[in-house]
Amino acid sequence: MPASKVILLSEPKLMIYTEPEHQLMVVQANGEVPSATYRSGLQLATDEAIEKGLQYWLVNNKAGGIITPADQNWANEVIAPLLAHKSRIRKMALIEPEDVVSHLILESMMDSARSIFPFEMQFFGKVEDAYEWFRDSEV
Repeated sequence: MPASKVILLSEPKLMIYTEPEHQLMVVQANGEVPSATYRSGLQLATDEAIEKGLQYWLVNNKAGGIITPADQNWANEVIAPLLAHKSRIRKMALIEPEDVVSHLILESMMDSARSIFPFEMQFFGKVEDAYEWFRDSEV
């Protein structure tokens, strides 16, 4: 499923891009992302997903670092409602981080948002499995 990318943000710790032909937003962390980069990047990704009517969202946090409690709260209070009520997202896949603490943080954030998200969310060990899950929706 990997296809041409439209890069929205390319920072040492965070890359955000779309794959327009697959209606996909990708947020990919590379280690611990500074708070300002995390927030501006996530806002940019959310705005683009809403504007373009994207249907799929992939969080690749395999090499991600710890998301601070303040950033977790911000994402749940600001970004989650936008994705829930203004986007056309149908599925969100999360690639499991290598470290347990990051995994628990992501799981907690998703649990907090699950009650308002009208779409499916699932963890995957490999990016390819997430792409397959998205592809299953297209039939």
